Amino acid sequence: MFRIFALETIKPNHKMKEIRITKRAHEEMRRQISSRAQINSLRTDPELSEIVDNFAFDYTLSKTDGIVLEKTRVMCILAATIGCNAINEFKIFVDSCLNVGVKPREIREIVYMAYPYVGAALLVDYTLLMNDIFENNGIRLPLDPQATVSNEEEAYERGKQLVDETFGEGATDNMLATAPKGQEHLVQFMVQYAFGQFYSRNGIDPQHRELITFCLIAAMGGCDDRLLVHAKGCKNHKITKEEMIAVATIILPWIGFPRTLTAVGIINKAYSEMVM
Repeated sequence: MFRIFALETIKPNHKMKEIRITKRAHEEMRRQISSRAQINSLRTDPELSEIVDNFAFDYTLSKTDGIVLEKTRVMCILAATIGCNAINEFKIFVDSCLNVGVKPREIREIVYMAYPYVGAALLVDYTLLMNDIFENNGIRLPLDPQATVSNEEEAYERGKQLVDETFGEGATDNMLATAPKGQEHLVQFMVQYAFGQFYSRNGIDPQHRELITFCLIAAMGGCDDRLLVHAKGCKNHKITKEEMIAVATIILPWIGFPRTLTAVGIINKAYSEMVM
C-alpha cells in the first residue's frame, strides 16, 4: 500500500499535479504508522497514492465507523495481509497494531492462527519478521506461553469441543461419518491441529479467532467452501451480518474487489441460512 505523509502537496515538478490526500486519510496514516515503517511514494507515484490512500484510509473506513472497533479493524487487515502473502504490508500493519494498542500476544496469535490455513512454508518468514519488529520495539522475547493443551489426546478433545462450539453440536462426528474412506485422518488432523493446538490457545477470544480465520481465507481466495463454513462459524459466534460486511469493506483495499465480492456473497448466503 502506498503511503503519503504530506497533508497538502509538494510543489509540482514538470507536469506532476498536486496530491490531495484527505484530512482523515492523512490523520489515520500519521497516527497508525511509525516513521520507520513509512513508504513514501509521493514523488514516484503521486496519482496512485492519492487514489489508493484515500480509499483505504478514508472512504472505506467512513462506511464502517461505529461498527467495528479500531483494534479489530487493524487485526483483520493484518490477517488479510498474511492471507494474500503481502509481507511488506504485513510489516506495516504489525507496526500499526502496536500503535493502536493491539497487544504483542494478540499479534502473535494472529500469525500463529495462520499456520494451519496458509501453511508453514510461508508463515516461517512472517514469524521471523514479526519477531524482528517486536525486538526493534523493545518487546522481550519469547512472549508468555498461551497453550492450553499439553499432549495429542488433550489437543483432540479440546479441538472437538471447539469445532462443535463453532460449527454446531455434533459437527466433528458428522465430518468423520461423511469423510470418504481412507480420508478420516484429515478430519482428525483438522480437529487436533487447527482447533486443538491453535484455536484452543489463550491470547485472543474465540470470536476474534473465527473472524481472523475468515479474513485469512477470504484474502487467500479460491477456498469458497471453507469460507462459507467459517462465515457460518462467525454467525454462530454472534458476529452480526452488519459487522461481517463492515469487515469485508475494511479489507477490500488490500485484497481487491473479486475476493471481497466473493466474501460478501458468502456472507449473504451464510446469514440467510439457519444457524448450523
